[in-house]
Amino acid sequence: MGKVKNNKKKQQRVNATGVPTNAEIEEAENLQRVPVETILPLIQKLSSPDANERAWAAAGASNLLMHDAATRRLMLSKNLIGALIERLTDSVHEVVVEALGALRNLTVVGGEEVISEMYNKNVLTPVTALIPPLGVMIDSMLTAPAASAQEQEKRKTVWDWAENIISVIWAMCENSEKSLKVVNKLNMIPFLMSFMSNVDKLPPKVIVAAAQCLYTLTDDNPDCRVVFVKNPDYINPLMNILSLNVNAEEELLIKTLACGIVINLRSIISSKASENDFSEIHSAVLPVLSGALNYDLQKASTDAAAAAQVVNLQKKDVDLSKPNQPATDEEHALALIETRLQTLQLSLELIANICTESVEGVDHEDEEEWKDEDDDEMETHDDEDEDAMNEPESEKKDDGLDENTMREMEQLAAASSEIPLDLSGHTIINILMNTIFPALIHLGTPTPLSFPEQTVPTPSTVAPLITTQLATTHLRAIEALNNFLLTMADSVPGKWWYKHRKADADQCWTWLFQQAGAVAGNGVQVGAEEKGQEMRGAVLDAIVGCLWTLARGLDAEVPLADFHIPALMGAYTSTTSDSMRVKSIGCLGVIAKRQGAIETNKAVGEFLMNLLKNNPSTEACVEALNAMYDIYADKDFDYDLPVYVQGNFNQELRGMIKMVKFMVRNIDRRKSRDLRNRADEAAMNLVEFVKYKENERR
Repeated sequence: MGKVKNNKKKQQRVNATGVPTNAEIEEAENLQRVPVETILPLIQKLSSPDANERAWAAAGASNLLMHDAATRRLMLSKNLIGALIERLTDSVHEVVVEALGALRNLTVVGGEEVISEMYNKNVLTPVTALIPPLGVMIDSMLTAPAASAQEQEKRKTVWDWAENIISVIWAMCENSEKSLKVVNKLNMIPFLMSFMSNVDKLPPKVIVAAAQCLYTLTDDNPDCRVVFVKNPDYINPLMNILSLNVNAEEELLIKTLACGIVINLRSIISSKASENDFSEIHSAVLPVLSGALNYDLQKASTDAAAAAQVVNLQKKDVDLSKPNQPATDEEHALALIETRLQTLQLSLELIANICTESVEGVDHEDEEEWKDEDDDEMETHDDEDEDAMNEPESEKKDDGLDENTMREMEQLAAASSEIPLDLSGHTIINILMNTIFPALIHLGTPTPLSFPEQTVPTPSTVAPLITTQLATTHLRAIEALNNFLLTMADSVPGKWWYKHRKADADQCWTWLFQQAGAVAGNGVQVGAEEKGQEMRGAVLDAIVGCLWTLARGLDAEVPLADFHIPALMGAYTSTTSDSMRVKSIGCLGVIAKRQGAIETNKAVGEFLMNLLKNNPSTEACVEALNAMYDIYADKDFDYDLPVYVQGNFNQELRGMIKMVKFMVRNIDRRKSRDLRNRADEAAMNLVEFVKYKENERR
C-alpha cells in the first residue's frame, strides 16, 4: 500500500492546466458555434491600422476563446496565436493589454498543445519584455499621482496588465518544462517577491497571480531555490502573510499559496533541515491550512446551482459589439465559489503532502520472508524447487537470530508500544486529529452537484465547472484522509490515535463504505467509466485505499458488516484498474487476519486462491501472493488448520510456482523495474513459503 503523493505539476489548480474536462467539453458543444463569417473579419482587424479596431478585435477574440471549443479551434487554425503575440509589441497600450488578456485566456482553456504552440512562437520574449515598463508604472503609482491624463488612463488597466503578464508566465511554467527552464534564466523572483512584499497596497488578484507563479517556480526547482538562498530576506514577507487576518476568498487563497511556497522552501527556512526535521514549518502552516478547510460544501453546491441557472440563460447570446461586459452578480458568485474550492484543493494537497513527509521512509509492510539468505536468485527449474522443498530441516542453514532472542525482542517491542502516552496536547497531532480529520470527513462527502447523473450519454450538470471542482475537492479530501491515517499508524507512537480514538476510526470505516455507495450510485466500472463519470472512479479508488490503510491501522479489528467483504471482493471483480485491484486485495488480506473469524478468513482465502488460478494481472498476482504469505504466516493462527491446511492451499500454491515464474520472466525489467523486482521477490518467497508451510507442522 502507499501514500498519496501529489504531483503538483499535474494538479488541477486555479485554471492553470488548461485541460478541458468532459463536462466543459459537453457544455461547449451545446453552445451555438460562432459563424466563420464573424471570426475571420475579427482576426483580420488585429492587423488594422486603426488602434481602436485592433483593441476591439483583441478583446473580441478574448471573449470568443471562452465561448465554445469549435469556435476556439477555428480561431486557432487562422494563426490567432501568432497574431496576438505580434500585438504584444503594439505601440498602443490598450491593444497590448487586450492581446495579453486573450493570450491569458488561451492558457486557461487551450490545453498543452496550445501552450506548446505559444512556446514555439516565442511568447515569453514579448511577455517578459513588458515587465520593466510595468514595474516603472507600479512604482510611480505607489509614490506619486499621475503626471498626465494619458498616464492616468494607463493606470486604470495596470492591475489587469500585471495579472495577465504573471498568469501567462505561470501557466507556461506549470505546463511546459521548456518554459520553466527559460523563466529560470530571467530572474523573475525579485519581480514576483515585490508583489508579496506589498500585500497591503496591491489588489488581491495580482497577489494571487504572483503567489501562484511563485508556488510553481519553487516546486522542486533548484535554480529558483538558489535565489532564495542568496536572498534570505525574501522569506520574511512570506512568513508575515501567514499571520494576516483575512476575510475575502482571494486573500485566503493568498495565505494558502504562501503556505505552499514556505513548504517548498522548507529546506532553506527550517533551522533543523539538516536533521530532516520540518516540524517548525508544519506548526506554522497547519493552522492556516486547517482554517482554510472550514467551508460548507453543501451550501456552496446549492448556491452554485442557483447562480448557474441564471448565467446559462445569459450565455446563449454573444454580443461582439460589447467585448468587455462586466460580470453579473451570478457570475461573480460562481467565481467566488470556484476560488474557494480551489483554495480547498490546494490546502488538501498541502496537508496530504505534509502527512506524506511525516511518514516518508517508514516501512509500511511488516512482512516476513521465508527465503534463506543464501538464496540470492530465483531458481529457474521446477525440479530444483522440488529438491529445495524436500530438503531436510537438519541441512538448512540458519544465519538468523535464534527463536528465544526473536521472541524477547518481540516482547520488548510490544511492551514499549503499551507505554501510556498522552499526545492530545501535541500541537501538530492535535490539529490533525481535532481539526483536520473532521474536516476531511465533511469535505469528502458528495453534494447533489458533485457528479453528473448516471445516464448514457452522461449529461452535463447545471454548473459543470463547479461539478469538476467539487469532485476534485472530494478526491483531494480522501487522499489527504489516507495520508492522515497512515501518519497515525506509522509515525505516532503505539498507534495512539487508533487506540485512544477508536470510535473515530470505527466511524470512519463505516463512513467510507457509505460514501463508496453514494459515489458508485448505479454502478461504476473503475478504470473503464462512462465518459463524464471518470471522477466517480477516481474517488472510489481512493476510498478503497483508505479502507486498506484504516484496516491496517486498526490491526484488522474493524467494525465489519455482513456486506463489507462481498463489497471489497466486488471492488476487485468489477474494476479494470490495477490500482483498485491491489487495494481491494490488500484490504481483504488485512481483514482475513482477524482471530475468531474463521468463516471470514475462509471466504477471503478461497477468494485469493481462485483469483490466483484465473490469470490475474501481475500487480494483482503479486499482492495476492503477499497477502497469502502474511495471512497464513503462523500455524498458531486459529484459522490456519481449518482453512489453509484442510483447504489444501499449500498444494495448490505449489502447483502455481511454474505459472508465477513464467509471469515474472515476461516483465521487462527495463520498462518496469520496480514491478519486476517485486514480482521476483514474490516468486522466490512462493517457493520458500510452500516449503515453510510443508515443514511447519512436522
